Amino acid sequence: MSDVRPNLLSARQADVLNALQEVFLAEGFRHLTIGDMAGLAHTSRRTLYQLGQSKEEVVVGVIDRFFNGMGKDALRRAQDAARVHDQIEAYLSASVERNRRASRQFIHDVENYAPTRHVYDRHQEIAIRELESIVRKAMQRGEVTEGTPALWAEMLGAVIRRLRDPEVLDRVGASRGDALELFGHFCRRGLA
Repeated sequence: MSDVRPNLLSARQADVLNALQEVFLAEGFRHLTIGDMAGLAHTSRRTLYQLGQSKEEVVVGVIDRFFNGMGKDALRRAQDAARVHDQIEAYLSASVERNRRASRQFIHDVENYAPTRHVYDRHQEIAIRELESIVRKAMQRGEVTEGTPALWAEMLGAVIRRLRDPEVLDRVGASRGDALELFGHFCRRGLA
């Protein structure tokens, strides 16, 4: 999948990736074989192997596409907001919505399979740098006057990383989407 760029996908390949994403979100992916994925996406193994040379590459491609879409949506939402607290809450809302659709099995599989956890970690670091950029611009406008953009980004990132931990979520009795939504509201008030 790493060799296939989103703009080079055929309509059929995009449909297959979308179908696999929905299956993965609903039931996870670790238990699926290439044959299972082909059947669930109503396609051939050959089409899947055009998307990746192995099950791992196909899975990583689907997960990368999922998080990439989330990141683009988050940026769009943040750009539509004017003030820093609205921007951060809007940015996090993309993750809230996508995580509400994710089953516990999907979250478990992403976190417990090294290749997909690496993809998630990479996208999370991108998100933290984007949040840092939002805070930096807010500081330049005088909306945020304490700390540094890097400090705010690290604090935001630390909370987001903690909210990825299923044990933490189980202990506090919250879904990832609920926790991120509450965190977004907290950021709205805390940065104001």
